[in-house]
Amino acid sequence: MPKFKLSRKAKADLKSIALYTEREWGRDQRNHYILQFDQCFHLLGENPNLGQACDEISPGYRHYPQGSHIIFYRLATEGFVEIIRILHKRMLPEGHLL
Repeated sequence: MPKFKLSRKAKADLKSIALYTEREWGRDQRNHYILQFDQCFHLLGENPNLGQACDEISPGYRHYPQGSHIIFYRLATEGFVEIIRILHKRMLPEGHLL
């Protein structure tokens, strides 16, 4: 069983990333990039302290880079990693996470 869950917004982010990637670079690249995200989610689920703390955004939040994106997550009280948002590295997180 995965040790991570995606928030509603993270699911929407991932869908948007997939659609954009397929439109710009094709289906094979989309599949490859989404697989990389899935592997990263599992990695964070197994190693929740791997990402860098970003308490200035919200207490308990961490972030981890994946390709051109940054995964924002936290360790939920239930013991799993909650993926909160997946933002492009050029986006200002404060405007999307607060």
